Amino acid sequence: MARTDFRLPAEWERQSATLLAWPHDPAHWAEQLDAVQDEYRDLIRTILAHQQVVLLTPPEAQDSTKLADHPALHRIEIPYNDTWCRDYGPITLVHAGERLALDFYFDGWGGKYPAGHDNRVNTLLARHELFNRLMFRQYLFELEGGAIEPDGHGRLLVNWHCLHTRHPHLSRREISHELHTLLNIDEVIGIDIKPMTGDDTDGHIDTLARFVNRETIAWQSQADSQRNDMLQAQLEKLRTVDGKPYELIALPVPRGIDDTLPASYANFVFINKACLMPAYGAENDDQAGQILAAALPDRTVETVPARAMISQFGGPHCATMPIPAALG
Repeated sequence: MARTDFRLPAEWERQSATLLAWPHDPAHWAEQLDAVQDEYRDLIRTILAHQQVVLLTPPEAQDSTKLADHPALHRIEIPYNDTWCRDYGPITLVHAGERLALDFYFDGWGGKYPAGHDNRVNTLLARHELFNRLMFRQYLFELEGGAIEPDGHGRLLVNWHCLHTRHPHLSRREISHELHTLLNIDEVIGIDIKPMTGDDTDGHIDTLARFVNRETIAWQSQADSQRNDMLQAQLEKLRTVDGKPYELIALPVPRGIDDTLPASYANFVFINKACLMPAYGAENDDQAGQILAAALPDRTVETVPARAMISQFGGPHCATMPIPAALG
C-alpha cells in the first residue's frame, strides 16, 4: 500500500484512543504541580467515559497519578521531557483499515526547551505492543501537532507565522509542498498572525482557530481590538473548497485570567461523541460552552478545568494526541 493512499483525518472522526503524558516534573510546574495533576485526573476520567486512554508515565517516578485501574486506561513507562504530547506524539494517517503514524522532528518549540526524550517517544511507542497495529515512519521535517488543523478532506489550516518561525529558510510555497508531500494534503490555507501573549509555541493554530466541521471555523476572540480585527479579517478571506466563505464562530475572551497567559477556548479537544472545552474559572466559561454546544448539536460539550494548565501556557488540546480508529 502506497503512502500516498493515506489521508489525515479530522479530529472529530472516530478515535481508538487518546494519548497523554502525565505531568510530573516540579521544575516545570513548581507550586502548580498538585493542581495540574488534579486537572489531568479530571481530563483522563472524562475521556475514559468515551474511549481508551494511553498514559505515558516516567519510568523513574512512583505512580503519582492516583488513578484507579480502569480497563480502558493503558499506562506506558517511557522517558519524556514535557507533558504537551500534542506536539511530539504521532500524527496518524488512515486508509482502508490501516494506520500510518508519522514521527516528525521535535525541537522543544524551536529550541526553547530540552526535548531529547520527547523526540524519541514515537520511536519507543513503535516498539510497544499497544501500537503494533500502526505503521511508523520518521521524518526530519520539524512539525508539531498543535500547528496544524485538518478538516479530514484534504485541507489543512495553519498559522504561517508559526511555520515560518520553525523554517525561516523555506518559503511559504516550499512549506506547503512539504506538508502536501508528507501529510497527503490537497491544500494548505492559513492566517499569518503573531502569537498570543505568553504563547511560546510561536502561534500554534490550536490557540487561534479550529475547524468545527468542513464549512465552519471557531476562532478565539482577542482582547486587543486591533489584533482581533486583524484575525477576523484574515479568517473572512479564507474560502471553502467550494469557494464560499467559512462560517465563523467567535468564542469570547476568557475574562479574569492573567492577561500574560494565552488562555483560549479554541484549545478544545474532540473525543468520541464529545468535545472537551477548557474552563478557566473565568466569567465567560459558560458562554463559550454554550456557543460550542450550539455549533456541535451531535456532540456533548463538556468543560474540563484548565486554570493550572494555562499557567504553563497549555490546555486540553495541547495535552492530548488522538490515535484515530482504523478508518476507511
